[in-house]
Amino acid sequence: MHSLSTALKKIRLDNKLSQEEFAERVNKQQGLSITKGMVSKWESGTIEPKTRMMKAIAETFHVSIDGILGLQVPDKPPIETIAAHIDDDLTEEELEEIKKYIQFIKSQRK
Repeated sequence: MHSLSTALKKIRLDNKLSQEEFAERVNKQQGLSITKGMVSKWESGTIEPKTRMMKAIAETFHVSIDGILGLQVPDKPPIETIAAHIDDDLTEEELEEIKKYIQFIKSQRK
């Protein structure tokens, strides 16, 4: 079972850092004042880091907050991804052309 404390410890160990080094790295990159004691309490599950601390950890170690929390976000189907990137400044005619092209691509599967 995933836990926040386990995820934080894994990030630290994957980076071969002591609790003090972990705190120092986040502090240096994010301008915070995390202590070794705070890291110890997070890893033992005594307390949980505040949202801004989790954000700082995620940014420092290039991981997602979803990953730290153990959330699995389903991938969007490709068509939804494409649709999300269509600019609002397309004309109706341009959108219609895009729809026709999609239909053409689908028809080539058969």
